[in-house]
Amino acid sequence: MVYQEMLSFPNLTVAGNIFAGREITRMGRLCHAAMRERTHAILAELHLAISPDAACDSLSVAHRQLLQVARALAFKCQILVLDEPTTSLTDAEADHLFAVLERLKAGGVTLLYVSHRLPEVFRLCDRITVLRDGAYVETCARRDVTPDHIVRAMVGRELPPRAVVMREARAADTKPALAVESLARRPCFTNVTLSVRSGEIVGLFGLVGSGRSELLETIFGLYKPDAGTVRVNGQPVPAGSPRSAAAAGIGLVPEERQRQGLLFNLTIRHNLVLPDRTIKGDLLVHTRRERREAQGLVDSFRIKAAGVEIPPDALSGGNQQKIVVAKWLATEPKVLLLDEPTKGVDVGAKFEIHEIIRREAARGAGCLVASSDLPEMLALADRILVMREGHIQGQLEGAEATEESVMHLATHEVAV
Repeated sequence: MVYQEMLSFPNLTVAGNIFAGREITRMGRLCHAAMRERTHAILAELHLAISPDAACDSLSVAHRQLLQVARALAFKCQILVLDEPTTSLTDAEADHLFAVLERLKAGGVTLLYVSHRLPEVFRLCDRITVLRDGAYVETCARRDVTPDHIVRAMVGRELPPRAVVMREARAADTKPALAVESLARRPCFTNVTLSVRSGEIVGLFGLVGSGRSELLETIFGLYKPDAGTVRVNGQPVPAGSPRSAAAAGIGLVPEERQRQGLLFNLTIRHNLVLPDRTIKGDLLVHTRRERREAQGLVDSFRIKAAGVEIPPDALSGGNQQKIVVAKWLATEPKVLLLDEPTKGVDVGAKFEIHEIIRREAARGAGCLVASSDLPEMLALADRILVMREGHIQGQLEGAEATEESVMHLATHEVAV
């Protein structure tokens, strides 16, 4: 089983993670050399240029995702279940993974592939089974159906076509909601300058390793920058302090909701009200009021949950993501930072999250959306900033941007 959410031991090496629970031993002693040799062969099969002795917590998100696949391959399994295995991979990494899966399939391994990404399903799978709200809908042969048919089966209705939202142009001298000036956090990114106006959705596109996630985390104060300033409505935000950033009106929807976005030892109610209560400095817990407010958010964001006093791990990935978004929108932020906001959610939830972002922009919030999903960027953004190797490579107006022009900036050097 390769799980959607990354399950690894950050304190162990790559080889230690691959052989955790089934170590190679001889006379009761660990055979480190044998495990390193076998790990090296598996990594070579996946074309992963990482050392078997590298610490797991030093790996990128994409490499940690591929490490789970490597662990599954070490089993020499007959049935391989993969749950959204490409959510953190670039197109090139996903292509390589599919080549590996095709070889396993040709060798007699049965694949059960769970994904919301229909191009992947139609590329890899022979038969498609659709589930909706925990119930079986249908099974069909891939060659007999179209992607539109599967989408209708997944959401239970026709999705309306994406509306092109024309927001009124803002004067160039309008004070931005968010202004980032010469921000640097080496080696992740250097000399980043950008601005987001009130009511504007700015896309931040970049491939894995471009520095986009690290930039958002630094703006929010999770890390202290080496240089540069962050301002909200013209007022400086103290560096390296998430509490100060939240109090200034910045909200962050992080990339990894399981690790960074939710508290699984608390209830849905606690998760939904904590940011607002912390910003306001409440000292007392008003349970009835919190339940009422949490239920209001659950209803408003159409979160499917049995109640607000259950833990978030009882919910689907899409509903968990809605909680992460809703808890920050409850604070009515001036600036909303979203890192891969629709990662690992189905097409119905994706459509709803896009509408939520547009609604926040219409309310007047400045939205900075980081994503490696090009169709998402083109559908949402008024402007698209492209990052490459820690630098802003260029800017494209949303109405004029194409997949080719965005990818050209993301993958090529730009003359200064």
